[in-house]
Amino acid sequence: MGRKDQPRGPDGKWGKGSAGLVAIGAAGAVALSGGGTGAGGAAVDSAGAANSVSVRVKQGKEAARKGKSDDAWRNLNLRKVKQAAENALDCAINSYGQVRDFFLRNPCRSLDRTLFTLADPEGNTFVVSVSWVRMRDKDDVGPLKTLIDTDGTGSVSPLAFAALKDQGIRFTGTPFRARAQRDLLVVAEGAVVSGKPDPALFSGVVDVAAELPG
Repeated sequence: MGRKDQPRGPDGKWGKGSAGLVAIGAAGAVALSGGGTGAGGAAVDSAGAANSVSVRVKQGKEAARKGKSDDAWRNLNLRKVKQAAENALDCAINSYGQVRDFFLRNPCRSLDRTLFTLADPEGNTFVVSVSWVRMRDKDDVGPLKTLIDTDGTGSVSPLAFAALKDQGIRFTGTPFRARAQRDLLVVAEGAVVSGKPDPALFSGVVDVAAELPG
């Protein structure tokens, strides 16, 4: 279903996707074709950059799984500018679209949300929202993940959503990742604050954030 057919959330959110896969795929295609302005030099540089990001993301995930978010950001060569967190018991009031309807029928046990503001060495800044949804019935987690992964169905609202929207910061659904584990669903997504972060790195950061245990 194309974007024009997808209903927007309260933040104008379109479908969920992964810019990083596109960026890495493009780099790989150039490398295989031997394209570039020089004798394959540009392709080699692009492939090397993609490999470097891949390695850093892997290291970041390892730190994130241990709950060491600061170490994860350092592995990605990022600086944490700010971090905010909030606990809630009602998931329906903190979500929208079909996801909200799901929570009205299947209330969650708890909702923890954190918002990280991060900066890369080039001065680009972005926020990464992470929501830990713990369901009363673990059998509800699979259907919830399927729903939240589907374009146009809504999501859990990021922490401080209204304030971010007032600042012109929009969550577009890319990058986005949801991870299920027993009675827990982790939802991570990013939004650009300023500049133009590297798409592969930006996608990787959200993948890393989704590994945080909460």
